[in-house]
Amino acid sequence: MKYVYVLTSTTKDLYYEQALMSVYSLKLHNPSAHVVVLVDDKTQATFTAENKRAALAQYATEIIAVPFADDVPNVDRSRLIKTAIPEYVSGSFLYIDCDTIIADDLSDIERVEATTGGILDGHCRLNEHIHQKYFLSRDKKLGFHGTSALGGNINGGVILAKADTEAEKAQSVALFKAWNEAWKYSAYEKHDKHDQSALNEANYRTGMKMQELSGEWNCQPSHGGLAFLKGAKIIHYYSSEFSGKNYIPYYKLADKALQMRIKEAGEIPDDVKAMIAEPKFQFNAVHLINDARIVSIMQSPLTFTLADLKAHCSPVFNALEAMVGGARGLAKKLKGKK
Repeated sequence: MKYVYVLTSTTKDLYYEQALMSVYSLKLHNPSAHVVVLVDDKTQATFTAENKRAALAQYATEIIAVPFADDVPNVDRSRLIKTAIPEYVSGSFLYIDCDTIIADDLSDIERVEATTGGILDGHCRLNEHIHQKYFLSRDKKLGFHGTSALGGNINGGVILAKADTEAEKAQSVALFKAWNEAWKYSAYEKHDKHDQSALNEANYRTGMKMQELSGEWNCQPSHGGLAFLKGAKIIHYYSSEFSGKNYIPYYKLADKALQMRIKEAGEIPDDVKAMIAEPKFQFNAVHLINDARIVSIMQSPLTFTLADLKAHCSPVFNALEAMVGGARGLAKKLKGKK
């Protein structure tokens, strides 16, 4: 079994540093693992001591560069490589996103009874997912059926593809071929470069053969994954969540300041290595919302509008709050008199 990463990065972002932490953590728990990092040619050109980008080669078994025309954007390079991994990697593999920390021995994946597989996004069925409407509306725009057919959305952060037999190889290759085709259609015909809808559509087009793996293989702490944290093999902290200026980080190893220290040093500092050695305990203090009514509207435009009013037009927010508070107080009094 090979463990595969896909990295497209410049010296101005933190994707390389995230990949370095993930590959280091994988080798920490799996010293003999065969780790393949697929990169594009521009990314490979930055792997120099001068750029402080030489450390990854210490931990990766192979770094394979894929050439592209100069005008192909990085996001396209990443998606085009990711959806075509069997073209560059032979045999069975477990694909892992760069914004992850490996928390345990991964060798048990070879004994999982699945040829191709992944983990549900948010660790829940579609009818329980906070982004249900978003997933379905995006699929409708694209003319895709994978999400509704599955009744769930397989997360693209960890994907199993076995190829130990000809039948397994055929199934894995077919999935990725369909994924590549669906993504190209989504990106270049519909101008939607997300890869997850295309993955689920590929699963649909190839007969719904992907197996749903246990949440421990792609533990998403901010998306229902706390139930799987104790036995987590891979912690997926979603680096994209930390890009918003108002986002409150929950995972210490996803901290931009920490990753900047790695960038400046060109290597993982000893104190960060100590944190990586105990990845299930690296959480900041956070405020949990345990009211189902509020959780159900957290992604509503109305919620974000109120947040914007609070931040940028507090008098209007305060007036609305006073009006609504008064109305709720009156309603409670009237209810109490019944």
